[in-house]
Amino acid sequence: MAGPQGIAPDATIRQLVMVSSDASSIRVRFSNHFGATPLVIREAWAGRPVASSTARLVGDSNVRVTFDGRRSVNIPAGAQAWSDPIGIRIAAGDQVALSIYAPKAPITSKNFFAYAYAAPGMYISTPGNHAREESGRSFPALTVDDTDYPLQNVGYHPGQVWWTDVVTGRADSLGTVVVVGDSVSDGWMAYGAPGQRWTDILAKRLNDLPTRQRLSVSNAAISGNTVSDQQNPYEKDSACCGQPAVERLWRDALSIPGVRAIILLEGTNDIGGGPFALPSPPAQVIAAMEDIVDRAHARGIAVIGGTLIPMGKEPGSVQETSRRAVNQWIRTSGTFDAVIDFDRMVRDPQSPWQIYPAWQAPPFNGNYYHPNAMGHAVMGQQIPLGVFKVAR
Repeated sequence: MAGPQGIAPDATIRQLVMVSSDASSIRVRFSNHFGATPLVIREAWAGRPVASSTARLVGDSNVRVTFDGRRSVNIPAGAQAWSDPIGIRIAAGDQVALSIYAPKAPITSKNFFAYAYAAPGMYISTPGNHAREESGRSFPALTVDDTDYPLQNVGYHPGQVWWTDVVTGRADSLGTVVVVGDSVSDGWMAYGAPGQRWTDILAKRLNDLPTRQRLSVSNAAISGNTVSDQQNPYEKDSACCGQPAVERLWRDALSIPGVRAIILLEGTNDIGGGPFALPSPPAQVIAAMEDIVDRAHARGIAVIGGTLIPMGKEPGSVQETSRRAVNQWIRTSGTFDAVIDFDRMVRDPQSPWQIYPAWQAPPFNGNYYHPNAMGHAVMGQQIPLGVFKVAR
């Protein structure tokens, strides 16, 4: 989800986000893209939590965040702002705790599936400015159910992030691979062991390479998202699922510092359809993919195409016929700089329109679109790292 959901309380928001590469310093981009009024951050700090998803910080790790040397920043509606470099050292796979005091600011929320491993999430403190606090005493650990809005109860909100758009750092890597996708990459329904998304597993594999071959991974997937510019199938106002990939491409991918390649794994929601949009024809999905590739290539950025994984729709159905047509085009058109065949990785050899049963998540809204955590592990481990030569 990406959209306005009310006004922030007079409290401190401590959010925890994971980095994919070792970094000797970081910068943070804060966004007010969907706000109707200015986002005024009065104070912000960055520290290292003592453990994943914990509000208590390592002693003396909390560092003040500044903006052009100032302690506060006013971000107009529709705009974004980068912090100055923050002198904090973060290891790959660890979280950074961003503590933000912005009472009465318009809330721009991003929802992630609260998967087990280093889930993004945030704490809402007791009233007041506690951004500098390292003990975590003002951040009760009570887990809050975020099925109801406006999401302002004191406690821990797994899968919730406000305002933070991008965390980038000074790292020993060639650059960044951005994953543009939907719930399959966002991690929705990734139940079970090992509890990681395929993007996290890929990030670790890339980080284990020799320094001159390393690439960081930025996950820009949004559950329910479409690749083509159309009415979202699941929400009348598209609030749940963000702007289509062709609309958000600059903000979420092309503008990321150091981006060298994009992995595009999206189109399932277009093809699947829903209560607010009929299934899209293959030509519409392909045209959107071509547009994304052309715009990335114009900036010297490679695009790696991912084939669409099975949707559980039987042969002869509109959805399965379209999925196969799109996948055939991805594999054979030569449009992409490289191809990752996720479909062949996870499909059931006996019923190739389905995800292999042991790797399939329970149905959601009657659909079988999602791999479980074991399926994510298969996807992340089987990606041939040679495809990333196009990013070098």
